[in-house]
Amino acid sequence: MPPEQDDTRERQLAALRRYVSDLDVRRSGDAAAPPGGQRRRSTWPWLLVTFLLMAVSLAGGIAIGSRDQAGRSAQLAATTASSVASPTASPECAEAVERANRSMSYAVKVAGALREHTQIMNDLLNGKISADAALRTGTPSLITGSAEAARFDVALADYRKVVDRCQLRSS
Repeated sequence: MPPEQDDTRERQLAALRRYVSDLDVRRSGDAAAPPGGQRRRSTWPWLLVTFLLMAVSLAGGIAIGSRDQAGRSAQLAATTASSVASPTASPECAEAVERANRSMSYAVKVAGALREHTQIMNDLLNGKISADAALRTGTPSLITGSAEAARFDVALADYRKVVDRCQLRSS
C-alpha cells in the first residue's frame, strides 16, 4: 500500500484502540477523566441514533412500497373476479420489486452486522473478552455495517426513483 494509506490506516487503528480502551476504563468503574482533561461523550446515544435511523429508513421503504396498497388491492380483486383479464406488472413495477429486494437484502446485512457488533461490545462490557479481542473481532462488523448501510442508502434512492411509476395493468 502507498505510505499515505498506511498512515491513514494507522490513525484509524489508533483511534479505534483509544475508543475501546475508553470503554474498558468506563467498565472498570474508573471515574478518572480521559487524557487531555476533556470529557468524552458516551457512545450509546450515537448507537441508538444509528439504530433509529436504520429503523426509520426501513419503515420509510415499507411505507413507500405499501403506499396506495388499498387501491391496488381493489383493482387486483376486481380484475381477478371478472376473469376477463389477469393483472400484470408494468416494467416499472418489476424493476421496483427488484430494487426493493436489493434494498432489503442490504438492510438485513446491516442488521446482522449491528447484532454481531452489539454482542461483541456486550462481551467487552461484561468482561468476557479483553479490549484487544474486542478490537480484533469488532472491527470487521463495523466495516461491514458501514459498507452495507451505504449500499442500502443508494439502493433505497434507486427504489424511490422507480416506485412512483409502478402501476398494475390489465393484459
